[in-house]
Amino acid sequence: MTRLLHGFSRRGRVLAVATALCLWLAFLLPAFAQTPLARISVDTLTNTDSDHKTEVEPHMFAWGNTIVTAFHVGRRPGSVGWGSGDVGFSTSLDGGLTWHFGNLPGLTVNYKNGTYGAAADPSVAYDAKHKQWLISTLPLAGLDCCSLIGDVAVSRSTDGIHWGNPIIIDKTHLDDKNWTVCDNTPTSPFYGN
Repeated sequence: MTRLLHGFSRRGRVLAVATALCLWLAFLLPAFAQTPLARISVDTLTNTDSDHKTEVEPHMFAWGNTIVTAFHVGRRPGSVGWGSGDVGFSTSLDGGLTWHFGNLPGLTVNYKNGTYGAAADPSVAYDAKHKQWLISTLPLAGLDCCSLIGDVAVSRSTDGIHWGNPIIIDKTHLDDKNWTVCDNTPTSPFYGN
């Protein structure tokens, strides 16, 4: 390689080596980047007001080898911003090799005795201090564009697979977007909040 670059300036040699490296990586990386796709969830709802096999607006959080995702399940047609049949979750305990999925219980009338007609905007967080996974959602009080908006609920799990019924933390019917984060820095005065 030194003989090939002998007639180039120092800058030219650096550019030539960088170009050769990029070309080598361009051929090498596709072989490593070929990861098989894995289905991590299936819409199991049967309500008649949703387009089934639709799972949209995902959010995820990872802690250690555990990955928890949450998403709309059974998007309601014409309901841009107006929710889905329920909020689903999919959890991997082994860094994404295998997955467990389901729907959050007690949230909507479509799954395990919930009281809301639809749900939206899942947000996943982990509370390291209390060892709790959290999914906050926006359960919707009304099902059309002219009704009240929604409340904020939080579902909790110790393993990311078995979820309790939601805890309603705001019931004003006026919420339009929720978000959940947790301070996981042990030295922080807000650790666990």
